[in-house]
Amino acid sequence: MRTKDKTQEQPIKEIERLRRRIAALEAVETEHKRAEDALREGERFLANIFNSIQDGISILDKGMNIVRVNPVMEQWYAHNMPLIGKKCYNAYHDRDERCEACPTWQTLQTGESAYEVVPKGGPGGTIVGWLDLYSFPMVDAATGEMRGVIEYVRNITARKHAEEALQRSYRQLRETFIETVNALASTVEMKDPYTAGHQRWATRLACAIAKEMGLSEEQIEGIRMAGLIHDIGKINIPAEILSKPGQLSDIQYNMVKIHAQVGCDILREIKFPWPVAKIVLQHHERWDGSGYPERLSGEEIILEARILAVADTVEAMSSHRPYRVAHGIDRALEEISLKRGAFYDPAVVDACLTLFEKGFRFD
Repeated sequence: MRTKDKTQEQPIKEIERLRRRIAALEAVETEHKRAEDALREGERFLANIFNSIQDGISILDKGMNIVRVNPVMEQWYAHNMPLIGKKCYNAYHDRDERCEACPTWQTLQTGESAYEVVPKGGPGGTIVGWLDLYSFPMVDAATGEMRGVIEYVRNITARKHAEEALQRSYRQLRETFIETVNALASTVEMKDPYTAGHQRWATRLACAIAKEMGLSEEQIEGIRMAGLIHDIGKINIPAEILSKPGQLSDIQYNMVKIHAQVGCDILREIKFPWPVAKIVLQHHERWDGSGYPERLSGEEIILEARILAVADTVEAMSSHRPYRVAHGIDRALEEISLKRGAFYDPAVVDACLTLFEKGFRFD
């Protein structure tokens, strides 16, 4: 009887063991299915993101062949569909070879992300807009090997058009400023012919000095605008004083000295993109503080005004005036050399002397 019980117990244990194994396998299968569902859900989620992004996305292999694109790219390049399987430069730019300065090529060569503004291709190789193109390496997480490139593309055509319109407006504004300056200069010329030529030649020298000193084109343009009208304040001085052939009296000289302040007052309400009014105000200030109207010294005087001060002196001394004969260039250069570090910024004087050593001439 006891033997029979043992015989019956053996199959029961085996069945129990099988039941546990089946339960374990079912649990593994359930977990596997749950993981597959989660993976599919993740893929659907990523696909939804990929397809809903309003910028273009293009995935390329290492041969620059298009592997996948989002709907935005299909919309932009509908004239070249299908895109998948084509070289990116053929599908997007109607070219038979890769583009110069191609960020995707840079990424393939360096393994680093890259960026470039590229033309947006249209039918027949036309350019219909502009794109920001960012390229990122697509790396296999397991091996670290680069598998291809992801291109992220943003349409910046509207922005480019706005920038171009802004540039046109800026150019028109500059032209308006130039016309304003020329009109103001003409006003002074009508009253004092000597001032007319002086302003033009002093401006030419001042701009050359500024360039020699390495100033930016924008700063040089400001000097040009200020130089052409730096004596605009003389419009307030009686013509008989401006053209007086002899020595000025103290009263007359003091009247002449106010032209810098008057010029600034005339110009201060004009919204120049350069400090024109300040340059005009300070062009008779001196490095040692002995100038006028505010007795500024050193770097209290803006650099543009310090440059114009030297150019103003050199041109004035080398030219004829109603009250004296021309001293000539050599005497003018000797004057600024003697007053270097006293009346004039040493760096500006040095640049001016270098210019004449290189052969600068007013004519």
